[in-house]
Amino acid sequence: MQNKSILPENSTQIPVEVSQQATEWYVRLQADDVTEQEITEFQTWLQTSQQHQKAWKCLEQFGLSLDSLKHPLLKQALLSIDQKAPSRNLFPTKSIAYMIMLGGSIVTIIAMQPQQLWQQWQADYKTQIGEQKSIQLADGSQIILNTDTVVNVNYNHKQRQIELIKGEIHLEVVKDPQHRPFSVSNRDGLIQDIGTTFNIRQYDKHTVLTVSEGEVLVTATKSQNKAHVHAEQQVLFNQYQIQNIKAIDLKYSTWKNGMLSVYKMPLNEFLTELNRYSRDQLSYDKSVSKFEVSGVFPLKEYQKVLDSLEQQLPIKVESQFYFWKKITLKEK
Repeated sequence: MQNKSILPENSTQIPVEVSQQATEWYVRLQADDVTEQEITEFQTWLQTSQQHQKAWKCLEQFGLSLDSLKHPLLKQALLSIDQKAPSRNLFPTKSIAYMIMLGGSIVTIIAMQPQQLWQQWQADYKTQIGEQKSIQLADGSQIILNTDTVVNVNYNHKQRQIELIKGEIHLEVVKDPQHRPFSVSNRDGLIQDIGTTFNIRQYDKHTVLTVSEGEVLVTATKSQNKAHVHAEQQVLFNQYQIQNIKAIDLKYSTWKNGMLSVYKMPLNEFLTELNRYSRDQLSYDKSVSKFEVSGVFPLKEYQKVLDSLEQQLPIKVESQFYFWKKITLKEK
């Protein structure tokens, strides 16, 4: 990654990678097994550059603190930058706003426990917002990671297991000469493959499973309720319940090809879906939900899609503040 900042050219400039480094240090130092060597390395990192110190102080302005940790080296490192800083309010609002937009990492930290953050940081494979990645597994199976997705892969002589920590994946599973079972686990349940192609998307409070070919068995984590899902079927489930299975039209499952295909989708739902692939913060008036969208849209052409919507519908897209955009009805 190039050492280039997205902040304005002023004294509060913080390069993107420095903000990410500060985030990673916060995650690691919260872990129960953090070592004295790692704390020493953190202290060295902190003292190497004023930008490192500014990035760390910006994290603290979001309410993130390691004051609860008692290790003397860590307390010494944090105390050293407190003494150097004339004021805790080191950053203007616009600089903090830019920090918020750095992949959503700082905002995510506030909403998550350190253990979850560490789990995501240490994962085998991950994608950034707007990124998609195809991975060929050791047995020839393929997994495609959608935007903002985190997974672990655990292959051994007894099993083939994928752990979906966050986001959405599409899997094409091949038969294993060693006859090892293939499964995907996530927060809400266990999905056992019976020779198939399927898609899993984890939302905040539930998971959606879509089967393209073959059959899978899904088991809810807490209740152990089970359901068989077949080709061209979809089911929503959480840790306790599995809803009724429904038939679907697979031609609208095109994200793995870099496209978003929809038919008569309410505009507000379309905007929410589209925004998954951009670092922009998009808001809209409730009144726009009365419009419907149909078509196939390139996921990597976020701004062009918004421009097209603005031309086709009586709406206007306004850039309000850096990465913030708002969509409203055009005035008559």
